[in-house]
Amino acid sequence: MKLMIKFSIDKDRSFHLRSAAIIKINGRVLFQRSVNSENWFLPGGRVEYFESTEVTLKRELMEEFNLKVDHMKLCWVVEYFLEAGNKKIQELGMHYLVEIPEDHELVNNKDEFKGEEDGYIHKWIEINELDKYKIVPEFVVPQLQKLEDLNDIEHTVLTVVRNLGPF
Repeated sequence: MKLMIKFSIDKDRSFHLRSAAIIKINGRVLFQRSVNSENWFLPGGRVEYFESTEVTLKRELMEEFNLKVDHMKLCWVVEYFLEAGNKKIQELGMHYLVEIPEDHELVNNKDEFKGEEDGYIHKWIEINELDKYKIVPEFVVPQLQKLEDLNDIEHTVLTVVRNLGPF
């Protein structure tokens, strides 16, 4: 049984530890969304108990895209507080810049496409078109737009109150 590092304080409050990939090639970044949501987010997943965030990301990318990753660099550490209706979620996210070969089959996908895991749709989105999409969490778009200028790991604390809807 997999033990994800997510715990509920009660039915309306929870904590998650998440690892996410920033996969950027030719001015585009890879995003995914649940099939029943319009919210796009960076691929990744919850960390399992006694697993490093790097190992988590390697596992998730293999599960979601059959993608073996060798090179990644931590660039964002994000403390994210989300209030949506009665729910309060606190998430600690480790975001890695992930290098993949430009000739990998994943790069050739156009428009929306399915990966290895059911329930998700994926899409390469141009950096200069990020504002046309509903991308969550809210810090992702401004951070991606200044990614080229990033030299050190950036720490962000973000509190968001959102109208209740699918996330």
